[in-house]
Amino acid sequence: MKIVSTFHPSSSVLSSVKCRLGTRDIEHLVVAKLSRLDVYSVRSHGLQHECGVEVWGKICAVRAIPLSSYEPRSNLAKGASTQLIVQKSLSLFERLPRVAEFFTDFLVHPSGKLAIVSCYAGKLKIIPLKAGKIQDEFDVSLPEINILSLAFLPTSDDEYTLGILHLDSQCRVQLLARDIDVDGLEFSPDPSTLFQPTRIEESVVNFPETTVPQLISVPPDNAAASDDAFPGGVMVVGGRQILLFELASKESQEKQRGKQKRLDAKKKSTDPAEVAKARAKERERGERRRNPKFSLDWPWSSVSAWCDAGISSRILIGDSFGRLSMLSLDNINEFGMILIPLGETSPPTTMTYLTHQTFYLGSHLGDSQLLQLSQTPNSQNSPPALTMPVEIRTVSPGSLMTKSSTKGKGRAILQDDDMDIDGDIDCSKGRIVEPDGSFIKVLENFKNIAPIMDAILVDVDGSGQNQIVTCSGGANTGSINIVRNGAEFQELGFVGGLTGVNRIWAVRETYEDSFDTRILMSTVNETHIFQIVDSETGVKFKRLDVGPMSGLISNQSTLAFSNFLQRQNGAYVKSSPLVVQVVPTGAFLLDWDSPLNIYVERDSWDVKNAPQSHNKPVEIVAASVNGSQVALALSGGNIIVLCIEYDASKFKELIKHSAKSEISAVSFIPLNPQKPFSMNVVVSYWSSNIIELFTIEKGTLTSSNETRTPPLPAVVRSILLYNFGSDTSSKGSDYQPYLLAGLGDGSVVSFTLKDGSLKDQKILSLGHAPVTLTPCVVDGKKSVFAAGNRATVFFCDKNRLVNSAVVLKEIAAGCKLNTRLFPSSIILATPTGLSIGSVRNLNKIHIRSTFLGLDNPRQITHEPLLKAFGVACSRTEPTRVESLEIFGSSFYLLDDTSLTRLGQYKCNPNEEIISVVSFTGHLEAQQRPFFCLGTIVHDDEDKEPTQGRLLILSAYTSPVPTQNSTVELSLLTSTEVNGCVYALKVVKGKIIAAINSSVRGYPPRCLNDFIFWEFQIQLFDFDISSDETDSPTFSIKKLADWNHNYMVTSLGSFEDRVVAGDQISSVTLLKATDSSLVSEAKDYGPLYPLAVEALDASNVIASNDTLNIVVFELSKNLRGAALERVGYFHVADMVSKFLRGSLVSTDRMKGSEFSPEMGFFTTSGRIGVISNVEDKDLPLHLTDLERNLAAFTRGVGGKNHTRFRAPKNTRGTSDSDGAAYGFLDGDFLETFINLQTSPDLLKNVMAGGNVAEKLKLPKEDFLKVLEKLQNLH
Repeated sequence: MKIVSTFHPSSSVLSSVKCRLGTRDIEHLVVAKLSRLDVYSVRSHGLQHECGVEVWGKICAVRAIPLSSYEPRSNLAKGASTQLIVQKSLSLFERLPRVAEFFTDFLVHPSGKLAIVSCYAGKLKIIPLKAGKIQDEFDVSLPEINILSLAFLPTSDDEYTLGILHLDSQCRVQLLARDIDVDGLEFSPDPSTLFQPTRIEESVVNFPETTVPQLISVPPDNAAASDDAFPGGVMVVGGRQILLFELASKESQEKQRGKQKRLDAKKKSTDPAEVAKARAKERERGERRRNPKFSLDWPWSSVSAWCDAGISSRILIGDSFGRLSMLSLDNINEFGMILIPLGETSPPTTMTYLTHQTFYLGSHLGDSQLLQLSQTPNSQNSPPALTMPVEIRTVSPGSLMTKSSTKGKGRAILQDDDMDIDGDIDCSKGRIVEPDGSFIKVLENFKNIAPIMDAILVDVDGSGQNQIVTCSGGANTGSINIVRNGAEFQELGFVGGLTGVNRIWAVRETYEDSFDTRILMSTVNETHIFQIVDSETGVKFKRLDVGPMSGLISNQSTLAFSNFLQRQNGAYVKSSPLVVQVVPTGAFLLDWDSPLNIYVERDSWDVKNAPQSHNKPVEIVAASVNGSQVALALSGGNIIVLCIEYDASKFKELIKHSAKSEISAVSFIPLNPQKPFSMNVVVSYWSSNIIELFTIEKGTLTSSNETRTPPLPAVVRSILLYNFGSDTSSKGSDYQPYLLAGLGDGSVVSFTLKDGSLKDQKILSLGHAPVTLTPCVVDGKKSVFAAGNRATVFFCDKNRLVNSAVVLKEIAAGCKLNTRLFPSSIILATPTGLSIGSVRNLNKIHIRSTFLGLDNPRQITHEPLLKAFGVACSRTEPTRVESLEIFGSSFYLLDDTSLTRLGQYKCNPNEEIISVVSFTGHLEAQQRPFFCLGTIVHDDEDKEPTQGRLLILSAYTSPVPTQNSTVELSLLTSTEVNGCVYALKVVKGKIIAAINSSVRGYPPRCLNDFIFWEFQIQLFDFDISSDETDSPTFSIKKLADWNHNYMVTSLGSFEDRVVAGDQISSVTLLKATDSSLVSEAKDYGPLYPLAVEALDASNVIASNDTLNIVVFELSKNLRGAALERVGYFHVADMVSKFLRGSLVSTDRMKGSEFSPEMGFFTTSGRIGVISNVEDKDLPLHLTDLERNLAAFTRGVGGKNHTRFRAPKNTRGTSDSDGAAYGFLDGDFLETFINLQTSPDLLKNVMAGGNVAEKLKLPKEDFLKVLEKLQNLH
């Protein structure tokens, strides 16, 4: 059984809308992603996230329903937590009709009384609305089958006319309008007289199937006082021109009605000739092309999104390369249409105007953005992307006030080659303002890593924590992203040269001071103290001399060092300047002497005062100090507790206790940080590895079996009893006491202290070095920083202890640091010095990106020998819509740490890199890295790929480094192939290539320090040769060919097994031998796989075009070997890549019931984890839990989870289709953790619908298991 969980949710934005939810005082922005709605409130400081909801389905669009000021708004409920409320849901699913090819969307009339939905060809659903609620719904048939776009035309109240842009039977673009008869439940049989039908010329839209035009409704110009004011119309955008058609006047409509009546009468005539003539006239009218009232040449790529800019006469338009412009329709009869270039953004999929020249831009290919328009350019230089094509004429901004003339039959038509002249110009052709800088300011970026085209898992820093590197973006926003989960450490300063530090403390001038003034560092044999010189220019550590007059012990290692309180008249003195230092020979009470700039001794406690054990010298082996108490652990197993005398700076022995076992660590930190004392002492022992929690009662230390842990896996080196909650009383709701222990083998053990007992033992590995524990505060949360070979931060979230990894290595010690320049920081002892920084962003996904712009990364590989990523990029230059595209392809080497460019190889013109793989080989007795690139050569005359190449590249340090390149990529050899090289894999030292319908092998051969590559479609002789200088020669020759599929576009591998994914059919499992590829088994079902990978030698995983994932298992029966489906699951996203491996370190998986074995990546930016359930009984219990959760919880709109996850086909799903099997939904299972706050629902889930459905595991066991599952992603 496998579990599917989400590591990073979908980040691609599909739609957005501004509305008012729940209140009329606050405007909201609703952002729709593939399967989630997020609601933001529009505030003066920006967007504030209010709530979100997951949707079990795929969101296409989101729209606002206008309401009057008197109608209630109840879509958003506010209370302890804001949430969206579903008022009603309506199913649009039908199995028989053909899905709409171009326009799957819905519209809401500006009156808020009608909505129209387009899902299927030749069919629309009409939904009457009242006060924002669905009243009824009905389907209407439409003669226009292939709809490109729809728009409501401006009409009077209670009249509805729909503008329709469609492809006719001859693939011509036609524009017409139809009236909607709501009472009659139908469209008007004839086109509406409000708009005369017209055909859109091919010169405007030549390829509507690829460049889909859109309709924009333009309201009438009510501001104009003249009688000939613009009456409203409909605009066509998306082609080489923007066309604005005017609506018919009332007189014209009456005239058209008269013509239509006369034509209808002739069609009913008894004279066949007259009928035929009438029908011919009707066809002639339908095919007639009418000139637009206004037109404007569109200078850039296809239009991808638009919105009004606060008023309907100004429209923001963005193209597919992120070039944003404003189209002004102000006083259009006088000035015409004016296009003003604004700047460059991410390629938009949606735009929503908010307020005060601010608007939201959602993107699928780049980061979504919160943008603001400015009246003056932010930069004097225009972005290169705004450069106008040579055939586009522009005007200066100063000429915009020149009025245009549209009157008279003899008006002058301004041709493209005419010069500007003074006086009237023709406004019908519009004007484009010359670009003059960028008028866009980015207020906020919302990170997006979609679409993920390729990805790899790498451990760049050797920390054991894998990081994800993705190829993302498109158009002008190509990017490489490094993704990891955990906390972020921001280094603020570094002090080099201070090495060998194993303990460190920061102290203040007095106990009540806020800022630290001194740092004490201890090595194995010495102690050093530094003064913190904190100023506005920086922080310096000034080493203090420890002379003979100083009471500070410097010739021994320090075990504990802390500020200490005085006691006078029975009260603690907060201004106490005392500190306590504990060394192996004793404890010392010190006071700071300002004139001498040293610590002077006030009192001491010497180990000579302690009784000897077995006549051996006694020393202090561990110590812990709080505000008024000192706990000393002596050799021999004795514990001494000291406090300070009343009205005197002297130690007083409070408790003596014999533990009769050698002590390894002790902690005396109070659970209540507001108190300077503790009633609990925590002790751990060397021989037994047991931790014992003592309570101080009547001057003695007492414990019980409940406060004693079982033997731990290794010796305890650090220990801490800590309250992670904000409540200081055990009766408080946020009282979270935990016992943490850092072990000598690199593990951290945690226990919860509940009802006076230590429970719920958990173990986390941080490597193999001893772990230190440091209390700190991160993002306002009480936390504990644990460090060894690796580091992590423990904190409480939703009443449970969790941890967040930090990318730090080999930390020997740490402590809190608070100075003016470094507030709420932490100082860490590393092998090279002291690092000062702050930890923030707990348990968040951190993404580090390098932007490649027009270079869109498509394939990536990592080469450890070079410490570099090899990235194949495709580049398409922005051109005017439907112009000839100029593209190229390059291969880059990027440093795997800094992501800087090291080298570049550029392909031939019309050649594109499709696949990449790296490998190593012996050259001149050295291990050398090589890269193999598979390409396609584009030819406009080819219907399918017929040309391609295989290239072998070698990388070496360039003798003459350039500004952009320090590594030279050299082409060693190449060979042409008859098709596209869709995929490459290295198997047993051979390169396996998928070329169109065949799979071929390329093995390396090494002899006498020569390296040769064989590529074989057929079998050829192979020669080894060298020249007179013994230089190696390189060649590619044929070796093996396997050709039993239609189109192999993806490959997977495991050891000597190869998985071939045939996009037209299904998957095949092959075995690679020394000289051939042998078919082992094949699935003959219609799967249509998009990505494949081998789980192991006998299990295969694949994704398909209907958004499912499938697992096959190699089975053998009497008919031979076959691939049997053992798992089928609807993931509701298009998986583009599978990666074998785990996102977490192997140490964190020890002892877990789950084993992450595969990661998957989707085109919407989602990263998922597929884990295998190792426990043989647990899958049954988790299956029962998922069944009960599905029975008592519903998705948005009442959707059933079981039905949602059932595998889909091209027609969706039906009642006869089976449920998912072999997989469990990990995200859905983890919602059980949140049910603890809903006792009634929790009770129902545990009990089930009947006795047979009652869950057999207690809820505590489910919680433990699901928390472990959460920690794996």
